[in-house]
Amino acid sequence: MSHILIIDDDIHINEMLEEVLIQEGYQVSHAYSGTEALLFLANEKPDLILLDLMLPGLSGEELIRQIRENSRIPVIVLTAKNALEDKVEVLGGGADDYLTKPFELEELWVRIQVQLRHRGSMA
Repeated sequence: MSHILIIDDDIHINEMLEEVLIQEGYQVSHAYSGTEALLFLANEKPDLILLDLMLPGLSGEELIRQIRENSRIPVIVLTAKNALEDKVEVLGGGADDYLTKPFELEELWVRIQVQLRHRGSMA
């Protein structure tokens, strides 16, 4: 069973994603700030991260930089930031995929499958 970490300060998005992911057979953990996510990642290594950019404590962009210092865990960004500059900066900074809110769950599901498939082929 793959383990997915959801990092988003919006409790409703966290709960909605958790419900869908558990139905699909995933183990799910949560962090509600960038700082909380770093603490979690110091002890746990999920198979994939779903990450909002606008977080309290530590921004999603900074969190990606810190994750990339010692990990290749796939990171899918889920954010309201839809400007081309944001997408280019974040993908260039180490994110593996970028999806703007609001998004369709079917599209997110396929993107998760793709990232986990790529991770499996690298193992």
